[in-house]
Amino acid sequence: MKKIFLLSVLMVFTSMLFSQTWLKNLPVNKSKGQLTFYDYQTAFNEYWAPFNVDNGVYTENGVKKKAVGWKQFKRWEYEMETRINPSTGEFPAQTAQEIYDQYLISNSQNSLANTANWTCLGTNTTPGGYAGIGRINCIAFHPSDNNTYWIGAAAGGLWVTTNNGSSWTCLTNSLDALAVSDIVIPTDFAVSNTIYIATGDKDHWDNRSIGVLKSTNGGSTWNTTGITYLLSDNKMVNRLLLDPDNNQTIIAATTNGVYKTTNGGSTWNTQLTSTNFIDMEYQPGNFSILHGSTTNGKIYVSSNGGSSWTQTFSDAGASRIELAVSPNSPSLVYAVAANSASGLYGVYRSTNSGASYTQVFAGTTLNLLGWNSNGGDSGGQGWYDLCLATSPSDANTLLVGGVNTWRSTNGGTTWSIVNHWWGDGVPAVHADKHKLAFRSNGDLFETNDGGIYLSTNNGTGWTDKTNGIVISQMYKLGISQTVANETITGLQDNGTKLLSGGYWSDVKGGDGMECLIDYSNVNIQYGTYVNGQISLTMNHWSSSTNIQPSGAGSGAWVTPYIIDPSTPQILYAGYADIWKTTNRGSSWTQISTINISDKIRSMAIAASNTQVLYVASQYKIWSTINGGTSWTEITGTLPVGSGSITYIAVKNDDANTLWVTMSSYNANKVYQSTNGGSTWTNISAGLPQIPAYAIVQNKQSVTEVQLYAGTELGVYFKKGNDNWIAFNTGLPNVRIGEIEIYYAASPQNSILRAATFGRGLWETPVYFSCTLPAAPIIGPIIQPSCTVPGGSVVLTGLPSSGTWTVNPGGYTGTGNTSTITGL
Repeated sequence: MKKIFLLSVLMVFTSMLFSQTWLKNLPVNKSKGQLTFYDYQTAFNEYWAPFNVDNGVYTENGVKKKAVGWKQFKRWEYEMETRINPSTGEFPAQTAQEIYDQYLISNSQNSLANTANWTCLGTNTTPGGYAGIGRINCIAFHPSDNNTYWIGAAAGGLWVTTNNGSSWTCLTNSLDALAVSDIVIPTDFAVSNTIYIATGDKDHWDNRSIGVLKSTNGGSTWNTTGITYLLSDNKMVNRLLLDPDNNQTIIAATTNGVYKTTNGGSTWNTQLTSTNFIDMEYQPGNFSILHGSTTNGKIYVSSNGGSSWTQTFSDAGASRIELAVSPNSPSLVYAVAANSASGLYGVYRSTNSGASYTQVFAGTTLNLLGWNSNGGDSGGQGWYDLCLATSPSDANTLLVGGVNTWRSTNGGTTWSIVNHWWGDGVPAVHADKHKLAFRSNGDLFETNDGGIYLSTNNGTGWTDKTNGIVISQMYKLGISQTVANETITGLQDNGTKLLSGGYWSDVKGGDGMECLIDYSNVNIQYGTYVNGQISLTMNHWSSSTNIQPSGAGSGAWVTPYIIDPSTPQILYAGYADIWKTTNRGSSWTQISTINISDKIRSMAIAASNTQVLYVASQYKIWSTINGGTSWTEITGTLPVGSGSITYIAVKNDDANTLWVTMSSYNANKVYQSTNGGSTWTNISAGLPQIPAYAIVQNKQSVTEVQLYAGTELGVYFKKGNDNWIAFNTGLPNVRIGEIEIYYAASPQNSILRAATFGRGLWETPVYFSCTLPAAPIIGPIIQPSCTVPGGSVVLTGLPSSGTWTVNPGGYTGTGNTSTITGL
């Protein structure tokens, strides 16, 4: 089987994809392949500077308006700034998995790596509506079993249910590509067990495509096909169409044109057109008639299976167009077009198999793609969330999805809203629709930024089917030290969620960022929104208060803040400067004059001396030894020209020993200072050359320093002076946002938790080293001084006769030597 590579989170902005005005500010003397991160960042900032945007909103003529695409760009900017070459702004050409594969060739893994035993904690439940779990791009149905269908996530892989959504199974844990834009299930699936997936994230390009993948065993294993891309190729597969009369014939719409295979994907030798179609449909009952639409207001038709194409619609006022057909009226084709502001341009209909189109509804009448339930606003996100479907039994019934979902029952002439992102008089269904699809029995499915929903009455009522899917894109987490299993996490576009008593609940909306739980009182918790808005609850989220410092201005996209390890009423927050509160946010004092333009990104405080703090922007780090009265830059020899600073940790019993993690694809991953930052030492030996994002010390280890690092591809462990080793057993191939340790009274019961960007929250027992009894212990019951959770231990020197028992666990054996696993 050919190797499949992990797609790092990367989006390249093109006018094809976004159709946004700010892209016109890009340098005209560079080709698309020459553009750097800084080119996109500068073009975006220059365009929006006059608007004075605050958290995605600006005021024009006294009216507040959304800055279209602002939030999506800021998400991308945060994800990409740690992956680029900071000197040049160049994007990485290799994936993390490609680099990891090379690393494995020359790095044998220590057996300690096997002591990891990662298990998933979710998010796997949601009340639905405004809440959600994660973005889903597409859906496909079993040819004959309505209880079985598949969904493709933007960052969480391919999932299947065989019981109509009561439970779900991930089919791509072994894949390194975690984004899916389309799915094809052949009509003979019951016999062939064949699945095709289009990799990549066509709506947002969080992940670029590695081509079309194929499984012939129901998703247990996967192979590449004749459409295979490298990350550096900057390609996307937008759509797959299967000939219902020939399971070997598939059409793929890619950013490099449309291709056809007649041998189940082995080869795609036929390029039907070089046009980049964002959507394609075929005429029901006649696979020779194909329809394709673009992101620049054009529709094409082919009547000979793609051998030739005719442009039948073109409008300079239109941008992205999506299509829909129905077996109820095969010659009927619908199209929905967004305008240049990503609101509705119009709905169109063809009654002659796509030969010509007539507008049946204008965006000036109602904006079906906006945020308001009355359609009275302007703009939208049509470049990102746009979909269209028509009923298989009644071609006059069609639905349009944008931010919300609207329905027409008279062929598009009039419309009514059928779900809204927070309700407002209709069912509440999560915002930002990516796919509307009717099953052959008339059931309607919607995928959106929160999950997947089912309607059995053409959209009048909706049932959330997301529970059991674990695809949350988590930025950060906070762990309680008083309640073992309590964890709070911040999710992209799906709020701040709390795991308490084994159940997940939504405690804060929007994009969730850094979050904390007071180590002295589990009822006192903190959550944030973008750019440093902080909420405090004193009563376990029965109520909350905004506490961000009023004079601090905006912070980074993910703004850091920390709690004093001795006095929990004291917190520090990083914006352009450092702010301190001694009363949990009732009042704040600025304690620095750093005034860094790219904002503070990471912070740490010494547990052994709380007057010592370390703070960092992307490329500079400062310290104070007097609680903020004075600050000293200690960047020194840190290689900030080749990577950015992503995280800081301080040794639990030594305020002068600290570690920082570094980004970018090179050998500079973790640095240590033992003299408060006066000098730095690279301690990255054993790590692959991929970005590192978090580091934590296990403070309960007394025999040697134990460190864990979260990276672009999993978690790594360092014991004393040993090299780093992989600590990923059971963990999917996924990026780590943050890691923290819950410290149990018995060190062997302490837990490491990881917030992942695409596969939710995971935990494993920490590595625990110990010394077993050196001499035989007489008696029928042996109680060793320790266990190795999730791993194995060899017991020697035991009584040669009789039985013995190891507690906890109750493992019983005989003889004087035995190996026990799973302790």
